[in-house]
Amino acid sequence: MKTNIQDGCFSISKKPKRVVNCHCDNCKKSVGSPFVTWAIFEKDAILFNTSPPTHTAENRAARTYCDTCGISIAYRHPNRKNVMDITIGCLDEPEKYPPERNIWTKKRLSWIKKPGDIPNHEDYP
Repeated sequence: MKTNIQDGCFSISKKPKRVVNCHCDNCKKSVGSPFVTWAIFEKDAILFNTSPPTHTAENRAARTYCDTCGISIAYRHPNRKNVMDITIGCLDEPEKYPPERNIWTKKRLSWIKKPGDIPNHEDYP
């Protein structure tokens, strides 16, 4: 699976394990959006051409971003060592990877409608 942002800062060799909409406060604040859609990959399937800048949040989540355009790229957490989440908008063909579930819905903003066709989880399943 070929993917890139900007001038090809990373590549991915496998399809995502799953795709989720995350409604947690940390994700909302990190990208300034009411939720973030993540494609979750095996960590070893992702290869960065250069090491992107990283910010570690209070919850120990490490978030990477592009130092050229500022786009949020990835999320890693020490409790999930074998996977890395990539923002769906960074993929070449995001339309091919619709979300399969909503997570952290207890933090969902009241004006976000509950989609009826995918499961909802109040926290991380």
